[in-house]
Amino acid sequence: MKSLFHFSAILLLLLIGTSCSNGYDDNNDNYTPVIVTFTANLTPVTGATSSASGSATLKLNQTAKTFDLKVNFSGLTPIHGHIHAADGTIVIPFPDANVSTSPISVSGSITDAQITELMANHYYVNLHTTAYPNGEISGTLTKTGTSGGGGDGGGGGY
Repeated sequence: MKSLFHFSAILLLLLIGTSCSNGYDDNNDNYTPVIVTFTANLTPVTGATSSASGSATLKLNQTAKTFDLKVNFSGLTPIHGHIHAADGTIVIPFPDANVSTSPISVSGSITDAQITELMANHYYVNLHTTAYPNGEISGTLTKTGTSGGGGDGGGGGY
C-alpha cells in the first residue's frame, strides 16, 4: 500500500510539474514580432500649387522598436524629407543623400514615446523642395494593419 501511495505521489508531482511548464520561455527569441503598418497619401501642402504626389508606407516592428519607411513620389525633386510631429517638429529626418530619387528608404530605431505618437496618427511625412522649402507634399501616417505577436515565445500582449 505504501508503494502505491509513493508511486501515486510521484506521478502527481510529475503531472503538476508538466502542467506548470507551458513551454514558453521569456528569454526565448523564437517569437513572431508585432508589425504595425502605416500609410500616407502625399498631396500638395496648403499654398503649394504643385501637381506632385506620393505615398509612404511605414512598417513598425513594435517588438524590436524599429521601423522601415518607403516613400514613393513623382513630379518633384526633394531636397529634404522628414517625419514630423503634429506640431511641425522634425521627429525623424531622412538623410539628404537619399531623398532626390524615388523611392526613399529610411530605417532605424524608434522610442516608446514615438511609438505612442505614431499609433495616435500624430506623425506626417513631408517632402521639401527648393520651390517649397517648408514642404511641397505631405501626408499623415495612418495605421492600416497589424500582424504577428504569436509564436513559440509568447511574444504577444501588445
